[in-house]
Amino acid sequence: MHSDLRFAMGYEVAMAFDQLLGEMVKKWREVPGGGDQQPRKFSDDLLKASRHDLLAWWKGQFEAAREFRRWYWELYSSALSGQRVLEIGSGLGFDAVRLAMHGASVTCCDIAPSNLEIVRRVAEAHDLSIDTVHIDSLAVFKDVPQVDVVWAIGSIHHMPFAEAREESIAVIERLKPGGRWIELSYPRERWVREGSPVFQQWGKMTDGERTPWVEWYDVEKLKQRLHPWRLEPIVERRFESDTYVWMDCRVLGRGEDRPIERRRVQEPTDRLYALGPIWNYAWQMALGPSPAGAAVTVELDCVVDRGSVGFVLLHPVEDRFISREVIVEARIGDQRIYLTTDAFETDARVLTRCATGLGNCEYRIKSIELRENL
Repeated sequence: MHSDLRFAMGYEVAMAFDQLLGEMVKKWREVPGGGDQQPRKFSDDLLKASRHDLLAWWKGQFEAAREFRRWYWELYSSALSGQRVLEIGSGLGFDAVRLAMHGASVTCCDIAPSNLEIVRRVAEAHDLSIDTVHIDSLAVFKDVPQVDVVWAIGSIHHMPFAEAREESIAVIERLKPGGRWIELSYPRERWVREGSPVFQQWGKMTDGERTPWVEWYDVEKLKQRLHPWRLEPIVERRFESDTYVWMDCRVLGRGEDRPIERRRVQEPTDRLYALGPIWNYAWQMALGPSPAGAAVTVELDCVVDRGSVGFVLLHPVEDRFISREVIVEARIGDQRIYLTTDAFETDARVLTRCATGLGNCEYRIKSIELRENL
């Protein structure tokens, strides 16, 4: 990843995946219960209980999990029936059991052996066939049969981008052509709302004192993590007041394995204004040459202090939009938007305009970067 982008996202350290495992295992044998308000437990302590007590406790947590997971359980349980699902970071196996009950063939992967032992005992008690894989290095994925779906719910975002990329590339090799990559993470909006802390600190804020790392994601960042594999987004849904983001993408295939081409553009230093009436053109700027031909995505970070501002790519000669317009409303903290086009030319411009009928707009642009479409 580009060094400026790594710095901006809060990368402070880089560890190879296998070296990171020891630190991660210390934390993630501490498994969350069925919901945010449920107690966390150490899975190796849970295994000391009697079979009856363990299963009774698990059942209670499974029922509690319905409150948070109901919408996606209902959406995917039937849809994934008959599919081979590879779950990364299975924890106590709530999703695995639910999907297996509805006909999916599930393989649970986890870095903590005690988590997998609980999954095996629960599966046996429910007369379900769920395979388990202990992730003690990335080499284990070479022996995993090909699957239709990768299911990573609240797991991969708990490690630095570089290490998450190592694991993701090892995993996606096991995905059949046209398969689905489904992931739950924390969105950038939550990170900004909680003060944009460094990712080591944010881990402690979100998942407890011993959490070594957590970072935000959206589909565009997921595309970068899985590059050179190409994704077609199916669902990108933020929920629980931008506390979580659900990403469901179809994997189209593997592209050319090379660095992502990108170029930083000098952002304006002054505070900007978009005066009414609504849809009145305001600030605009030429973006210069493309880093990768006509297919370009503009990553733009901005702060809208007042009103609503429309951002769009403009063909200046023909005065027509060459991207979808993104409307950004005033809120605390900076916001990231993506403007994508397949018709970028050297004289293409980024245009802002007033997007409210309630007065004038005030905003700042913090960064602009062009990169190839992914």
